[in-house]
Amino acid sequence: YSLYGNDINDTTNPIEAGLCWVVRTGKTGGFIGSDAIARIEADGPERKLVGLRVTGRGIARQGYTVQSDGETVGQVTSGTKSPSVGEAIAMAYVATPYAELGTQLSIDVRGRPVPAEVVAMPFYKRSDG
Repeated sequence: YSLYGNDINDTTNPIEAGLCWVVRTGKTGGFIGSDAIARIEADGPERKLVGLRVTGRGIARQGYTVQSDGETVGQVTSGTKSPSVGEAIAMAYVATPYAELGTQLSIDVRGRPVPAEVVAMPFYKRSDG
């Protein structure tokens, strides 16, 4: 779930946050802001909220920058070592071109680039039984 203040706030729109299921832009009569959301939906968002699996050694924290080849492409909203998945994970807003599953990025953890990979959310491992 998105945490207000970390993962979503008054500058976030539901399209970039992956929350389009909570707004229906085609609804008759619309709602306050529906035109703006419909435009973003049609044009595509500039950034997207993604899940990251930290593949290097380190824990991503809120505010850390996400990079691709040394260029800042996003910012971590939340991160931790997940006991349920057994790995360090994070959520971050990244520029849309870097939001594809499997994209290799890095997170600046106290001045050190730590490798990370864009993964599907929610973070959990399905049992095959």
